[in-house]
Amino acid sequence: MVMALSSLWTHKLRAILTILGVVIGITTVVGMVSLVQGLNRSMARQIRSLGTSVVYVRKFEPGLFVGSLPESLRHRRDFSVEDAVAIERLCPSVKAAVPLNFTAVPLKYRDRETRLTQVLGSAPDYLEIHELGISSGRCFTEEEVLHSADVCVMGQELLETLFPHTSSVGRWVSIGGKRFLIVGELEKRGNFLGQSLDDFVIMPHSTLGKRFGPDLQIFVDAKPVTVEATEQAIEEITELMRRRRGIPANRGEDFAVFTEDVLMDLYHRITGTFYIVMIAISSIALMVGGVGVTNIMFVSVTERTREIGLRMAVGARRTDVMVQFLTEAVVLTATGGVIGIAIGVFIGWLVEKLVHIPSAAPFWSLALGFAFSSAVGLFFGMYPAVKASRLDPVVALRYE
Repeated sequence: MVMALSSLWTHKLRAILTILGVVIGITTVVGMVSLVQGLNRSMARQIRSLGTSVVYVRKFEPGLFVGSLPESLRHRRDFSVEDAVAIERLCPSVKAAVPLNFTAVPLKYRDRETRLTQVLGSAPDYLEIHELGISSGRCFTEEEVLHSADVCVMGQELLETLFPHTSSVGRWVSIGGKRFLIVGELEKRGNFLGQSLDDFVIMPHSTLGKRFGPDLQIFVDAKPVTVEATEQAIEEITELMRRRRGIPANRGEDFAVFTEDVLMDLYHRITGTFYIVMIAISSIALMVGGVGVTNIMFVSVTERTREIGLRMAVGARRTDVMVQFLTEAVVLTATGGVIGIAIGVFIGWLVEKLVHIPSAAPFWSLALGFAFSSAVGLFFGMYPAVKASRLDPVVALRYE
């Protein structure tokens, strides 16, 4: 061990150049893993921000098909307001369920106007289901839903555009050319996949259907009584909807009931292969570094042939010689691994600060990077070490 370290210290420049390839490889791998893990955590956090344990009742799951939908899905039956009412009343594990419809129209207040903005129609419990808070004013009431009142609650991004530095509560705004009274302002939520979560308006679903057309599709969002009751709520909703739609036991559902976990699975399906390819390409640099280690170890064996012969002549075993050269190779790559890990983590942190792409370096990724770099030294240093241990001492002593 001491002789191996002494030899590396003697040839410092060569050792540094040798580990450079390993440093680049580990830096690239750790940097990529940090960004991937950061994006995964950010995605999970943003999906949770849509509402904890929200149960979505839709015609089909998101991402189920790529490209155009088949006829069997395109012509599935719509949902109704009565479906939402039945789910809330007849499913014991459901705390609240609301109908949901939507459209996109521009908003205008005096000389200020927005681009196309999402307008949601729902019921007051929509805010509880999706954990939305009111920062000023109030939400519309069930009475206002019943009478299709022209009232709405507005997100913060729209408020900053239409009502900068002033309250909007009690003011009338034009939504799609129709006048609505703003009764409340929503708390700020941030972004999701680069899109603002505060760029929308909520009004009674009955008002949206009345003002913008009765043909708007109805969906249902529900919230279980507890997080632990989510699976039970899904089963109850599925069974209830099968009964309401008259689906026989030998046929599958013509609807989908799912949670935000499906959105996370969709994200992993879309990005999983991409991440694997990126990390595989990054690993090529590490393999190149390993080949460099093999090359430099062959040079080292050739240069120290007489030293090897002398050691074996005075009693060193073949395993001692092999361990010496293996130690040199592993120390080289492990040192490169430590430096690469440090640089990779720093690059991830720097990218997060400059480009605002989140990064995270879990302990397992750092340990894996160190183990991988050490394994590269062990693998690529094995053949030169074995070759050194098999030298004939007599021939080695005569080597010039």
